[in-house]
Amino acid sequence: MNTGPITADLPIVEAGRRLMAGELAIMRDHLPELRRSADATAVHETRKAIRRSFTLFKLFTPYFAEGVLLPYRKGLRRIMRRLGPCRDLAVFRLKLETYNETSGQPLSFLAAYWAEQQAMLDSRLQAFLKEPELRKFLAQYSQFTETEGAGLPENDGQRIPLQVRHALPTLVYQRLGAVRAYGDILDTATPAQFHQLRIQFKELRYTLTFFEELLGPVVSKVIDFTRLAQDDLGHLNDADVALRLLDGCACCPEEVALYRAHQEAEIARLVTNFPPLYERFNRPKMRKRLALALARL
Repeated sequence: MNTGPITADLPIVEAGRRLMAGELAIMRDHLPELRRSADATAVHETRKAIRRSFTLFKLFTPYFAEGVLLPYRKGLRRIMRRLGPCRDLAVFRLKLETYNETSGQPLSFLAAYWAEQQAMLDSRLQAFLKEPELRKFLAQYSQFTETEGAGLPENDGQRIPLQVRHALPTLVYQRLGAVRAYGDILDTATPAQFHQLRIQFKELRYTLTFFEELLGPVVSKVIDFTRLAQDDLGHLNDADVALRLLDGCACCPEEVALYRAHQEAEIARLVTNFPPLYERFNRPKMRKRLALALARL
């Protein structure tokens, strides 16, 4: 495995390769359990590793030769398309279970319907994960992450090798800028825009976490706030996904209507409560913390 510390003097492309190798190792660790039972925890952890890998592709694509990372992104996207529905439904069912335990009016027909749907989705996922083509893809991606120097641009005699300390400030501030851009539209943001903001918070948090040891303890508070914001936006996204699942529900319309009303109220609550949390993050104090962290490089 391509391991070793991420240091300030490491070439930026090799830092990216090591980080990709780490996420791939997490995916492969969970594959046996996914193939056996489509275990919900394994689905969740694999999805997180793939999400982090997508962030890595976005961060490091400019430092590799054109098109080199695209096949690996497509291959992981293909896996994510199978994992996503399983995870969305597992979250839906978990929150429906909580509702049934606390509402005094359990929606038992709705719960039974979605349990059947989960079983079908999980079965399809297990079949997909046993395909020989997937094994071949993972082997190819593994070889790329293990091969130092693979996929680099042609040396034209003008390119200066960038080290982590040269490139990281730009990568961080690009992610920060993407998050801050949403501050001007929070009052009118749509569910789709809140979802995109959640993705931007994820990418900022992942970027800081990838390099946390280099950036030092001053950055931990920033990471904590990105996690809080991401969690709130995650609950908002879960409620929005729940409404879409209910739209296609061929079962018990009265129970669907009750749970729809519950999810709509949850969305209204989360939308109202999020701006103050965002403002706690979007303060000069937070940006100062980032600047001090990056000054260590």
